Amino acid sequence: MTAENSSSADHGITRGVVLVVDDQIQNIQVVGTMLTQEGYEVIPATSGAQALQRIAARMPDLVLLDVVMPDMDGFAVCRKLREHPDTAALPVIFVSAANDAETIVRGLEAGGVDYITKPFNKAELLARVRTQVDLQHARETTTRILRERENIVSMVAHDLKNPLGAIRFSAQTLTELALEKTGTAAELTAHIVTTCDQMLRFIERFLTNRAQEAEQERMTTVPISIAQIHDMLGTWHPTARRKNTTLSLRLPDAPLHARGDLFTLRQILDNLMSNAVKFSPPGSQIVARLLAENAKLVISIEDEGPGFSDSDFARLFQDYTRLSARPTGGESSTGLGLAIAKRGADRMGAHLMLDNRPDGAGAVARLALPIIEKCEL
Repeated sequence: MTAENSSSADHGITRGVVLVVDDQIQNIQVVGTMLTQEGYEVIPATSGAQALQRIAARMPDLVLLDVVMPDMDGFAVCRKLREHPDTAALPVIFVSAANDAETIVRGLEAGGVDYITKPFNKAELLARVRTQVDLQHARETTTRILRERENIVSMVAHDLKNPLGAIRFSAQTLTELALEKTGTAAELTAHIVTTCDQMLRFIERFLTNRAQEAEQERMTTVPISIAQIHDMLGTWHPTARRKNTTLSLRLPDAPLHARGDLFTLRQILDNLMSNAVKFSPPGSQIVARLLAENAKLVISIEDEGPGFSDSDFARLFQDYTRLSARPTGGESSTGLGLAIAKRGADRMGAHLMLDNRPDGAGAVARLALPIIEKCEL
C-alpha cells in the first residue's frame, strides 16, 4: 500500500462504496480487506437475494459479484439490476473461477462491465475497481450538473414569462386606447419600460453567472432602503388593477434600511406578488406591509385568495409543484415561483415564510431581512 493510500484510509476518506457478493465468507474477507486498506467502504452479501436487499437499502458505487451461488447466480442478480431504473446504470464486475469464453460472454451479456477470473492479481483487481468507481462518480457528477442546468433554464423561462406577458398586455392595451386617454397611455408606457429593464437585468445577471452553479451564485449585498422596496412592490399596481384588485402599500415612519442583494430581492418579491395577484379574486385587496420586528425588516404580503391547504404545506417550495389553489384569471403556472423565491431567500440569508392569514381569509408571505442600524449611503 502506498503512502498516499495509507493516508486516505487512516483519515477516513472513502474512495467509494463497494458491495462484495460471494457465498464463501472467506472470499468476502480477502477482497474486503484489500478494498478497505485502499480506502473503500465494503458492504458484504453472501447471496443474490441479500445483495438485492443491501442495494435497496443503500446504493453502492460498484458491485463485485460472484457467478456461482446457490439461490440465485450472479447472472440473474445482474439482470434484475438492469431491469430496474434505479440500478440500471450500477456497474457490476463479475469475479469467478470460471474462465472459459462462454461464461465470460454470458456475464457481459447479462450487463456486467468487466469480468475478473479467480485467482486474481491484487493490483489488477484494485485497478479495475478504481476505474469503475471513478467512472461511476463521473457519471453521477455529470447527471447532477445536467439536472442543475435544466433547473436554471427552467428558472430563466419562468422569470421571463411574467414580464413578457405584462409587456404584451400593456402594448395591446395601448393600441386600443382612445387618443384622449393620454394619462393611462403614459402609465402603461412607463410600465413597459420598467418591465423591460427588469428583464434586461435578469438576462445580464444570468449570462454573467451561467458558468456557476445555481446554489453558489455570488451576490452583492448592499443597503436597501424602504423606498427601493416600495418601488419594487409598486410596479405591480397596473397588474393588480387589470384584475380589479386593490394593492395597498403600508410603510413604517422610520427610514429603515435592510441588507440584501437587490436583484435577488426583486426576484423574490416579483414571485410573491405574482402569486398574490394570480390567486386573488376580482374585487379583493392585497396588502403589502413593511414592519420592523426583532432587528429584522419584514416584508409582509397578504391576499384574500383561497390560501393553502394542509397538503400544500408539505410541498410549498418544491420545483414544478402546483398547489391546490387555481389562478382566478386563467393565468398559467409552472410551479417554480415559490421554489425560486425560497432558494433566493436562503442564499441571501433571509427568512421566507408562507402561511394562511389568522382569520382564514387568504394567504400571507413574510420575508425577513436583517436591519442595518446605521446606514451610510
